Amino acid sequence: MNTSLPLRTDIPSLLRIAIPISLGSLVQFVVVLTDNFFLSRAGETAINGAGNAALVYLTLIMAITGGSVGIQILVARFQGTHHHSKKSEAARTGRWALLTLGAVLVSLSWVVGAVGGWDPLIHNPDVRNIFTSFLGIRMWGLLPYALLMAIEGDWIGQAKSWPILLVSVVMAGFNVLLDGMWVEGLWGGTALGADGAAYASLTSECAGALLAWVLTRWKIHPESFQKGAPLSREMIRQWWSMSAPVMGQFVLTIATWASFFFLVERVGMLELKVSHITRNAFMLASVVCMGLAQTTRTVVSTLLGEGRSHDILPTMGKLILMSYVGVWGLTHGYLLYPQWLAGFFFDTPEGLGAMKATLHTAFVALQMFALSGIIIAVLQGAGFTRAVFAIELTTVTLYITVAYMLTMVWPQTIDVIWRADWAYFGGMITGGLIGLWRLNWREGHPSLSENT
Repeated sequence: MNTSLPLRTDIPSLLRIAIPISLGSLVQFVVVLTDNFFLSRAGETAINGAGNAALVYLTLIMAITGGSVGIQILVARFQGTHHHSKKSEAARTGRWALLTLGAVLVSLSWVVGAVGGWDPLIHNPDVRNIFTSFLGIRMWGLLPYALLMAIEGDWIGQAKSWPILLVSVVMAGFNVLLDGMWVEGLWGGTALGADGAAYASLTSECAGALLAWVLTRWKIHPESFQKGAPLSREMIRQWWSMSAPVMGQFVLTIATWASFFFLVERVGMLELKVSHITRNAFMLASVVCMGLAQTTRTVVSTLLGEGRSHDILPTMGKLILMSYVGVWGLTHGYLLYPQWLAGFFFDTPEGLGAMKATLHTAFVALQMFALSGIIIAVLQGAGFTRAVFAIELTTVTLYITVAYMLTMVWPQTIDVIWRADWAYFGGMITGGLIGLWRLNWREGHPSLSENT
């Protein structure tokens, strides 16, 4: 058994974990923004069809991302208890589990597409054609994404987040270059429209997964590639116990969010375009929230493994402060100069007004996200992933009910429709606080104590 230094929880140490994760997410946001820039130049139909297909893809990869969280929690726990052989076993088991899941999801997506199962999601036939073609290409990215997420879960669990930024920069470089070549035909490429954006994203994911595998195999965690090592049924059970509720939570969240856009599509094309651009604005700020949530899960799980539960609440306060500083830094323009931001995407008074008002709504929702993300991550890091799933199930039910009422029953302007997010994040804060009050999270979930 090896020894390692205790985890440091001062703000500079927390930033050393969180910043590479957040910057990696920021780089990926730039990729999404680049996709939408080229797609918007290809026309409103292209951006709406590809945008809705990307939401379905995002829903599928959330199952994989949830599995990555299980790896992160276990690796961090074994890191805290100094069980390094178990840490390697958790990383190895998680890789095989996520690759298997990725293969299953690709197969299911192909079958659904082959029988026309996606068609009922889109009302407009032109948008539907682009949606179907884009998703048919994009779904193959589930395999490299599964490998990438398994490896990143291992990295974050060890609080080694710097490689994430490196991989993200490489992926972004491939994506931006190939977007120009394959969407518009720049630099000697062939213009393929929306399909070109799908091929560019798929290629960048393959490049990122390959780089991550090389870094882990020969530098960051070579012990996890032990030849001939059998997979442990007990480790698979622990991984599944931690991961399954998070998978369910993430898929439920994004599937519900995706259904919001399908509801908006029935309101109008302008409203849908505003929503896709607002989604990008939301993602910009969420890079901070997601990076700090990842950090929180690792910190909480490691501190519990080290027997330092008394340090969790003070650390949580620091993480919440960091969350608000980051979110305010990235979203102040939604409140102070939304007209200027809207001008990059709209040139009509109707579009500018709708975008400006919706950015105001998103600003309020993101202030709630800054708090809810940390609270929920504390519960997840302590192993109470099933309790978080119950909170999510309750909250998304409220969310989709409000969204349905504001689009189909009592139609409102797009900025009012987006207030469904207020209901969602308000519910997550309430549920998270109840969880912190009622659950024995300072001791960690009993399943985390097994095999440690």
